[in-house]
Amino acid sequence: MEVGIVTTHIPPAKGYGGVSVTAGVLTKAWAERGHKMVIVASDESIAGRLRPEQVSLGEQVEVRLYRCYGLRRWGFGLGAISELFTLCFRAPVVYIHGIATWPSTLAAIFCVLLRRPFMVAVHGGLMPEHVDLIRREKPHKWLYYRWLTFPTLRRAIAVHCTSETEAEGVRNVLGEDARILLVPNGIDSRDFTVAQYPAGEGMNICFLGHVQQEKGINAFIRAWLKVRRTADRLVIAGRSVDGAYFEEFQALVEQARGGIIYRGYLERGEVMELLASSHFLALPSGLEEAGGMRENFGNVVAEAMASGRPALVARGLAWDHLEASGAGFVFDRTESSVCEVLKKAQALDRREWEQMSWNGRQYVEQQLDPVKLGDKVWQVLNRHDQAGQPQQLAERSSYE
Repeated sequence: MEVGIVTTHIPPAKGYGGVSVTAGVLTKAWAERGHKMVIVASDESIAGRLRPEQVSLGEQVEVRLYRCYGLRRWGFGLGAISELFTLCFRAPVVYIHGIATWPSTLAAIFCVLLRRPFMVAVHGGLMPEHVDLIRREKPHKWLYYRWLTFPTLRRAIAVHCTSETEAEGVRNVLGEDARILLVPNGIDSRDFTVAQYPAGEGMNICFLGHVQQEKGINAFIRAWLKVRRTADRLVIAGRSVDGAYFEEFQALVEQARGGIIYRGYLERGEVMELLASSHFLALPSGLEEAGGMRENFGNVVAEAMASGRPALVARGLAWDHLEASGAGFVFDRTESSVCEVLKKAQALDRREWEQMSWNGRQYVEQQLDPVKLGDKVWQVLNRHDQAGQPQQLAERSSYE
């Protein structure tokens, strides 16, 4: 074993979003380079418990799943204790996906106790607005961060961030001398086919993600309703959580009188079909004033571009350069800015849209190759001395 990997959920687990997907993509990229790894994760999936033989990450990867029960989102299960201790004891270096979950916290503590070098990918857990929300409204979680998360992060050989905003959040809590590796998430463009220009009238926009406040979808809908033309459609796919925000969402869907379609959770093939039928993907994370936004990257944007679909993205994520790259539009977190961008998108003719489609695909192929990006992380992960300190750490990896 060259590296031990820890993650709360792992594909093909369903319902747990970007951290799970990123863990799978990065592990596959390392396996493609021939690296030998052991990965420990919970067996949690909303579609039923995973078995190790279902997790296909490459022949170089041994998969160890422990039984998850109770706090499923946080991957709780007592079996994690022995699995993670063994992993951290055996592995020469450990890579941890996420913070403040049961397995990620345990792994970090074990690495510190065993003096095992480790790297942590915070996956949005320290985005500035999210940290501010926790500090204001969740005192118990803030104590958890102060007593467990921050002390272990300071002992890591590096904190892996995927955007400058995420890196800013890490520096805010760990200090300006925090060791940060800035490398975006990769995506394998070979898994995606570029679809043709969508047929029919009007402009179709899709949103892929949970219907919750931090995703900003209700604020986006309110802006969209102000500029929507008769034939325009907005299709929303993702899990929902009962509560006031979802009730507001349902009222907005009703207000659109058929212009908005909510499809709930979709299988992978259905997601690809939805992208193919859409002109744009929308990622309005942070658009709600009280959302506590923690979107550090936005894998769905990369997936949309790999499918030849431009994106409409809120400013402050990893995609502020999207408009300069000719692969979509970026809006400020105001309703007027969203409306302005929607009007620009509506004004595009087919030739202009196809150029955006091509630009997005090219960007993914050239800038987000998971194997090349994985190499950058691997080099830092394995460049440390016996005390676990990095011998040399490039603080920034440009990808614009």
